[in-house]
This record gives sequence, C-alpha cells and structure tokens, in this order.
Amino acid sequence: MLTHVTTFLFDSFDVRAATRLRVTAKHDSLGLPTRFQFECDLNMSSRSRQAAARTRDKWREKVWYQILAPHYFEEKAIGDTPAGDPELLIGRTVQPTLYDITGDFDQIHVKLRFRILEVTGQDAKTVFHGHEWSSDYLRGLVRRGTSRIDWIGPILTKDDYLMRISVIVFTTTRSKTSQEHAVRKAIERVIVAHAKKHTFDELVQKVVLGELASEVNEEVKKIIPIRECEIRKSKVLKGPEEVKARRARLRRGGQKQAKA
Repeated sequence: MLTHVTTFLFDSFDVRAATRLRVTAKHDSLGLPTRFQFECDLNMSSRSRQAAARTRDKWREKVWYQILAPHYFEEKAIGDTPAGDPELLIGRTVQPTLYDITGDFDQIHVKLRFRILEVTGQDAKTVFHGHEWSSDYLRGLVRRGTSRIDWIGPILTKDDYLMRISVIVFTTTRSKTSQEHAVRKAIERVIVAHAKKHTFDELVQKVVLGELASEVNEEVKKIIPIRECEIRKSKVLKGPEEVKARRARLRRGGQKQAKA
C-alpha cells in the first residue's frame, strides 16, 4: 500500500514533495496522510515564499543615509541607516562613542547620543542629545579607602537650552561630610557660571571633550585631594522653544496670583 501511494505522488507532484510525504507516512501511527493534507503543506510553503519575497522587496526599496555628527563635532560621519522615507529618520537616535569622532581609543568609554534633526539629500544631520560614561569604566575607578562624591543638577545655557549634568569625583582619602558639601557647592558654582556665559554648542564641546571637567577639578582640589573629576553624564531636557513657553506659563500664573 505504501509503495502504491508513493508512486501515485511521484506522478502527480515533484520528487521533493513525495519524499516529504514518504517520511511523514513512516512516522504517522494513524495511517497515511491524505492528499488534502499534502496540498495544505504546499499552500503553506507557497505563502511563506511569498512573504519572504515581500520582505526582500521592502529592503530593496530602502535607501541608505549617512548619519553626520553636529557641526560642533566637525560633521564627522558616525554611521549609516536605511529608510524607505527620509521623514521616518527624523527623531531617530544614534549612539556612537567619542572614539568614533576623535579617533582616540582612550575615549571609547564615552558614549554619545545624537538625534536626527533633518535629512538633506542622503545626509542625516543630527543634534547632541546627551552623553554617558560606561558603567564598567566607572567601576574600575573605585578604590578602597577613598570616597565618591556625586553632583547632579539642571543648568540653563546662554541660549536657553535646559540640560541635566552629572559630575563624579573620586578622592584619594576618606572625605568628611563637611568636605562633601563644600565640593558639591564648588561644582555647582563652576558649572552654572559656565552655562550662563556659553551657548549650547560651546558648552557641549566643553562637557564632552573634558575642558569643563578640568576647570571643576581645579576648584575641587582646593578643598580635598582628588584622583578623578569627570562629567560622567549629560542630557538635554528642553530646547529654547519649550523653555520660553514654560516661562510664559509661569509669568501668566504669577500675574493671576497677583491680581487675586
């Protein structure tokens, strides 16, 4: 009986299908598969091939765009991304390292975050959205018999960008509570002063490239001996339009309270 059915299938269908049916028949304890079951298998296989073809066609339609760093990082190429429509790229974030921009391997632990702002031709232009040091690198800075002092606070740049800055300090000895308070006050004084006199573009360069951390270091070491002082994280919270809108709301709220 098995030989007869197999011969029939060789006549009606291709060799590969008949082989698959023969293998199925050997393991089917309820009897041989019907022709209906076999045709269902063929239909499912056909649908799978059509779905795969559609997927391949979608990728063929996509165009690759080159992602560029902001002009204050010399518009270095930091990657490529595909898209079927350039409008879909707006708002996407990319996360290169500082090594990708400077070529300095010692800065590979600094992770940057850029957001695509506009697409011109096949170039996707970005704006800085934040940075962060890798947690593995920070763990490697911890030493016994020393203290870690953190400062986190919001700052407003000269051109009304609201950012959050995180500074980390590692001392050479155990610090006292009074020293930690003094260190945080010194950090805040330096960071806020620079934010008031620099635009967003200028401040980002100082933050990411370490210039601002060096100036903080000079002030902090007057209070306590330190081993490391770095700006480990930054994030852009609001742009100028949002900041101005918030000011206007607060101003209107204050006027209503004064009238009341």
